[in-house]
Amino acid sequence: MFSRNANHCSPRWNALLLVLPMVLALLVAGPVWAENKEQTTEEKIAELTTKLEADPTDGRSWNDLGVLYALDGHFDQARDSFIRAVQTAPQEGDFHRNLGLAFSRLDNFQMAVAEFEAYRRFDALGGQDYWRLIGGAQVQAGRPDDARKTFNEGIKNFGSEMGPEGLRLVLALNQLETKAGNEEVVRQLLKDYTPAALALIKRAGDETEDGYMEAQSIVHNQVGQLVEDGKVMEQSGLLTEAAENYNEAYNMAPERDDLLPRLVDVYLKDGESMKARVVARLARDYHPEKAGTWIATAKVHEKHDRLDDAIVAYQKAYEIDPEIDDLRVAIGNLLMRQGRDKEASKYLKEGVRVGDTKPEVVYNYAVSLMRDKKFHAAIPSLRAVTRELPEMYQGWLALAQCYQQTKQYAKAVAPFEKAYELNPDPKLLFHLGRCAQKSKQYDKSIAAYEEALLDDPGYVKARYNLSLTYMDAKKYEEAVDSFKKLIELAGDSYRAYYSLGLSYYYLGLHDEALEAYDMALEQKETVNVLNNIGLVYDATGDKKTAQRYYKDAKSLKGKM
Repeated sequence: MFSRNANHCSPRWNALLLVLPMVLALLVAGPVWAENKEQTTEEKIAELTTKLEADPTDGRSWNDLGVLYALDGHFDQARDSFIRAVQTAPQEGDFHRNLGLAFSRLDNFQMAVAEFEAYRRFDALGGQDYWRLIGGAQVQAGRPDDARKTFNEGIKNFGSEMGPEGLRLVLALNQLETKAGNEEVVRQLLKDYTPAALALIKRAGDETEDGYMEAQSIVHNQVGQLVEDGKVMEQSGLLTEAAENYNEAYNMAPERDDLLPRLVDVYLKDGESMKARVVARLARDYHPEKAGTWIATAKVHEKHDRLDDAIVAYQKAYEIDPEIDDLRVAIGNLLMRQGRDKEASKYLKEGVRVGDTKPEVVYNYAVSLMRDKKFHAAIPSLRAVTRELPEMYQGWLALAQCYQQTKQYAKAVAPFEKAYELNPDPKLLFHLGRCAQKSKQYDKSIAAYEEALLDDPGYVKARYNLSLTYMDAKKYEEAVDSFKKLIELAGDSYRAYYSLGLSYYYLGLHDEALEAYDMALEQKETVNVLNNIGLVYDATGDKKTAQRYYKDAKSLKGKM
């Protein structure tokens, strides 16, 4: 910004300069054209040129002419005018400042720095924006390390009483470090200087006060940092710490309507229902017009099983902002829990018929059907979700579960494969293997179980089902090996020895089969194992012993 006089920048223009460090803006105040505000820029330039022809030593007019050229985008002519202004009054700080800005716009940063240094020496007010101007020129020159040093030096110069210009330096450094990706430096910068920003806001009469906008910006950035950290803590299960962050953010920015609902959420997750109720009441007192307030209130009512009150609160939120699609699902789910299916359909079924309904909302509707064990009804919606959002793991998993629950095992295989691709969890491989096994896709089932065991060698259910699938696929040698590994993994069990004996029998290894069946009998005497021992003796030609086991099996069955 170029100055027409030595009063420097108004708060408004200082804030603009902070956001765009070298922006060309003009002060409205100025002695030259006060009587005729309707003159064009060309007319003003012509008038000043005539004046300067009469008196080439009029430094103020040279400065004003330079400002006009700069306003018109003619920075080379602006530079020449400011040079003439400096020549007439070498100790006028403002002239050096404007010349420095012109050099910056012409990418002559070395000369710009020299002029800013002269501005600092000669300015009557001490050139408080010197560090910001120098740093801005260094940033533009591609010298971020020099700019960083300049900004830090300026901040140090202001001390604890930062004042408006000190806070502008903090924001300039914050912008530089953010662009450089120095997250920890940004975090520390906000932590160190937010108290000074809060103090300035407290002292200021209103937002027109010099530095108010910059202080607000620092506080806003710090609040944003606290909220983002709170979200991470919440996701990590550090609920007490998350609540502390949200509380601190709220104390700094009570005007933000999202903070109290966040607090309600985290308190409810942490089992602090009383605190959640207090905060929800506070939200209703200060932000009754916000949908988030009533969503938070509804969640508190849900926690205390006050479903009627929760429905009313969600409906208020929906009236305030019907574009929040999830509200339809929330209201519909509660109505369904109360058996009010007809009312629920108003929110759920109508919602998912809308052509532009978000896939996430359709998913929530489908989940509500699944919770009501209406798995068949949920399938069409989930198929639509997976078409619209093929990267949504939850959609594929829910679709696979619905097919599984409705015994459509062959159809469940592909969705389980896609879910595993998006979220490689061995437990998904188990369900994939089971559905492939049920639908007689044995090779695919075996591959799934084997991969699950590679991920988790101690996965007992996967080992057992793999062994059974080998038997179903008539791969009895592999089944024998797998059942032995199951016994090593899980210890002696009837089911393992019984199936091992059966596998040996199909391989024609009768002695081994009898040994395995004997071990099964030690675990549990059953009709099946007694009959199977009889079959082994029959196969070896020992009819007498076979008949004895058949008789024992029949006797045991009669006792059941």
